[in-house]
Amino acid sequence: MTYYPLAVGNTWTYQNADGSTFTNSVTATDGTTFTMVNTTAPQPQRIRPDGAKFLTDSFQADNWQVLVADGLAAGDTWDISYQANGIDTVLTMTVLAAGATLAVNGTTYSGVLSLEGDMKMSMNGTAIPMVYKVQYHYADNVGLILTTGSQGESMPLISYQLA
Repeated sequence: MTYYPLAVGNTWTYQNADGSTFTNSVTATDGTTFTMVNTTAPQPQRIRPDGAKFLTDSFQADNWQVLVADGLAAGDTWDISYQANGIDTVLTMTVLAAGATLAVNGTTYSGVLSLEGDMKMSMNGTAIPMVYKVQYHYADNVGLILTTGSQGESMPLISYQLA
C-alpha cells in the first residue's frame, strides 16, 4: 500500500473551482529524492521517501517534514513545522479515516486515507489558531485524489497517469 506512488513520468491533473486545471508531474530523481513540477507553481517540489514516510521540503527549503505516510490509522497525528514569511508555523495533520472508499469526479477509489491539516502561527511565542482547515484525500496506489477546504472549496483529481 502506498499513498504517494513516485516514479519519473507520473502525472496528476486537478481542477480548480473556477474550472481551470493544473498538473503535478514527477520530472526527475537522483535515486533518493524526486522532483515534482506543478504547472502553476514557480518552484518545483522535492519529495523523499524514508521508509513508510514521504518527506518534503516544499513548506520551507531544506526543512524536511513528513507530508504523508503509509500505514497510518484514524486518529494518528503529526506536526509539520516551518517558517512562512519569517513566522513560525505549525500544521497539525490528523488522520480522519484510513481504508475508506471515496467517489471523486465520477471515479470510486478504495483504500483512501483522509487527512486534515490545522494551521497555527506563532506570534511572540503564542500559538494563534487559524479558522481554516484543509482536508487531503489520498487513494492507495494513486496519490492525492481530492483536496477540500473548510470554506467549501474542492480541488478534485480529474486524470492521472502512473509510469
